[in-house]
Amino acid sequence: MPLNTQNARIVDPVLTNHVRGYKNPDVQRIGSVLFPRAPIAKRGAKIVRFGKEAFRRHPTERAPGDRIRRVRVGYTGDSVNLFQHALAGEVPRELLQEAEGVPSVNLQMRAMALPAEVIEREKEIKAATIASNPTSYAASNHSALTGVSRWNGSSAAISADADAAQDMIRSKTGRRANVLAVGPAVARRLRRSEAIISNFFTGNTRPDRVTDAQIAEFFGVARFVEGTDTVVEGKDADGGDFKDIWGNVAILAYVPTVTGDGDIEVPSYGYEYYLQGHPMVEPGRWDADTKTWVYDVIDEYQHVLTAMDAGFLFSNVMDLKTP
Repeated sequence: MPLNTQNARIVDPVLTNHVRGYKNPDVQRIGSVLFPRAPIAKRGAKIVRFGKEAFRRHPTERAPGDRIRRVRVGYTGDSVNLFQHALAGEVPRELLQEAEGVPSVNLQMRAMALPAEVIEREKEIKAATIASNPTSYAASNHSALTGVSRWNGSSAAISADADAAQDMIRSKTGRRANVLAVGPAVARRLRRSEAIISNFFTGNTRPDRVTDAQIAEFFGVARFVEGTDTVVEGKDADGGDFKDIWGNVAILAYVPTVTGDGDIEVPSYGYEYYLQGHPMVEPGRWDADTKTWVYDVIDEYQHVLTAMDAGFLFSNVMDLKTP
């Protein structure tokens, strides 16, 4: 019961656009904030690393007839190899209203939801793994907090820690971090942080928490983002408890407000390089053994830190035993 050519032409673009626009409204995924998507034309390609050429002084005076001096911003660095991630959605024939019919577009879209969700969650996990790993950063751009110096400890110095991190990023990139990314455990404690509340309110009538906008202002960034997604890692039937993808870390990073080829000279923290035309959904195929329509969802991407100096990692940020 294969789809004919006419059906394939109609259905595939619809499903592909559906998958590309897929968002789970119940979770906040922040990997794309730290790693904006950037298309490349082939699976193996050179990527642009960022230098300081745009910030150096260059002789610009020119005598009549002299050659115009040239500058080149950024430079070609390591190769990036994209990895394919694929999962299939199924529509059993029993779900169809007519036994001989082709699944409606709505039913096909519903079949895409689970594989799209799994692929997007895997993307978030990979982004968090890179961003939360101290070895992704130079030693000067990582601070492991301990004891009472953690941000909910009695000797916490959140403002001083943030200022020092901002100064480090600026000294190496010429830019201040404009994003603070955290997980739920850190976000909840920051909202109730006495140090941050005291920065905005005095006297006896004070709220018991601050807003996300006030946290962003306190850290001197344009965006404060909380990654709320979770994953079940257990292999048994139950799977175990849900675990936060973004753990006890805080990442300050500079990410261009507008990304793309026009910002090649800007030392962005990172990018998610993806193969042009992806994610995509291949034409549905009929599996006669299971009497099921099968739709393959495919994405090809790789997360890369293109300017590790544009980020600063705080790890072990909170004492999680303290609410």
